[in-house]
Amino acid sequence: MWLIQNNTFTSMEHAHAVVEHDAPYVNLLAEPATGMITIRWKNYAPSGTYRATLNLAVELIEKHGLRYFLTDQRRRGVILHDDEVWLVTSWAPRMAKAGLERAAVVQSADFFNRTMVERFIRTVLPTVNYPIVNFQTMEEARAWLMSGELEPA
Repeated sequence: MWLIQNNTFTSMEHAHAVVEHDAPYVNLLAEPATGMITIRWKNYAPSGTYRATLNLAVELIEKHGLRYFLTDQRRRGVILHDDEVWLVTSWAPRMAKAGLERAAVVQSADFFNRTMVERFIRTVLPTVNYPIVNFQTMEEARAWLMSGELEPA
């Protein structure tokens, strides 16, 4: 198990330890006990930081057998076109291969972010074996992820 503190990795032996990465742009929390990984964007992240965070999510899903992905886009801001293409062609297929079973997105009020995320979901859904659903709140998204239901209530 690896714990990220002050942007460095620290080895841990506890099987159910939480992995947290907190940086100026983002907070990432992996909870092996619940099988969930949560990414809360704090504001716009440059492309390199954005991709590194999402690559870390794939690594943690593989390493800890996480099944549920929750991303809070409310403060994310715009996602660049090159990053959108990368999400569709590289990241989403790797998430599927890593064993992801469900993904929830808390939508941003930012028109450009929301439009890109909706386009991403429409594009990628036919190519992955997991549902991706939009929500308005973290509580609704987390409840659906843990419910096992195919569609939100």
